[in-house]
Amino acid sequence: MENAYMSPGPKDPEREFASPPSAAWHDRLFAGILPLVVGSFIALGLHMNTISPRIERVVAKARQMRTQFIVTRPEPKKIAPPKPVQRPPKTAVAEKPLDLTDKPILAQKTDEKAPPQPVSKKKVRRVYGLRKVYSRGIGEGGSLADAVIGKQGNTLNTALDTLTATEDDIKGRLVSTSTVTRGPKYKKRAKPEYTPDMLDNKIEGVVKIRALIDVDGKVKKALALNDLGFDAANQALKATLEMEFEPAMREEEPVAVWIVIPIRFVMLG
Repeated sequence: MENAYMSPGPKDPEREFASPPSAAWHDRLFAGILPLVVGSFIALGLHMNTISPRIERVVAKARQMRTQFIVTRPEPKKIAPPKPVQRPPKTAVAEKPLDLTDKPILAQKTDEKAPPQPVSKKKVRRVYGLRKVYSRGIGEGGSLADAVIGKQGNTLNTALDTLTATEDDIKGRLVSTSTVTRGPKYKKRAKPEYTPDMLDNKIEGVVKIRALIDVDGKVKKALALNDLGFDAANQALKATLEMEFEPAMREEEPVAVWIVIPIRFVMLG
């Protein structure tokens, strides 16, 4: 039988050497290695505990340095103000004395012409305004010789006088109205004013004024041909002397002429 007990025979030295180690030997090996492994882990843990605080201190220091670098601002550089520019003082240049022996040098292309001398105009004698008007006239029983005469010269709105305008005070040539090609035309009309006496007496009618119209369109002389009384002729003369005209023309030449201007007094209302 295969399962029958077989007694051991004599020991074979080669077979005894090749037999596996026993369990006791394994236990002794494990018991020797285990303390070494545990000791190694303990030593490694202690070593890590000593390194970790150093690493934390280095990291904290690095953070502190980085934070300090970010917060701290560099101080601005002081810029020195620009130095004032010193201009050299101006030296007075001595004028060179004029030497009349030098030849003149013409700087312009054309010679300068002397301006023409003004021609002295004939001084016109001052002729003042309206003559004083007296109370008696044609309308109050007077004759034609007592008619009021007014004159206007080259000065307006001045005191009244009895000075007579002469032919020298007329600018243009005096001609007959029958020889002109165009008579004077109104440029400015003037209305006569009623005096208190004329209003009280309700004076109405026409005063005819013989007026001399010069080449400048102004009335140089005026003659009242009739009077309605109560200072009507004086008011008609004042209105006539304020009028302006376009002068009469003979062909293309302005001329002075006498014309008759009717001044009408009408009470309205």
